[in-house]
Amino acid sequence: MVIIEKRTERIKFWLTDKELKQIDRKAKRLGMNRSEYIRYIIANCKLVHTPIIDYESYYNRLKCISDEINHHLIVLNQIGTLDEPRFNRLCEDAVKTAKELSDELTEKLDIEIKKAKEVNT
Repeated sequence: MVIIEKRTERIKFWLTDKELKQIDRKAKRLGMNRSEYIRYIIANCKLVHTPIIDYESYYNRLKCISDEINHHLIVLNQIGTLDEPRFNRLCEDAVKTAKELSDELTEKLDIEIKKAKEVNT
């Protein structure tokens, strides 16, 4: 036996003519009226978790490293000499920073993936 709950709440919102026609077209395709279709969409939607990660910050940090290395290579090209110990340190620091950024980003992504899985459970 199916128990049908009486609907007592009404929602009113505005749509463009295009949006309304799209809803009506999709509802008709499924053999539903407008209300049935909207309830169906709400009941069956999957929420998408949007990660809160500042990718621009990672980009800027890597760009600083890249710019500094590029500067040394420009000097090498212009005057033909390179401060090797300083350049080696710079490259080692660049690799270290890139690894730290990678580890930090991986950790944040793991947390965001876990949150995303929890959204739909």
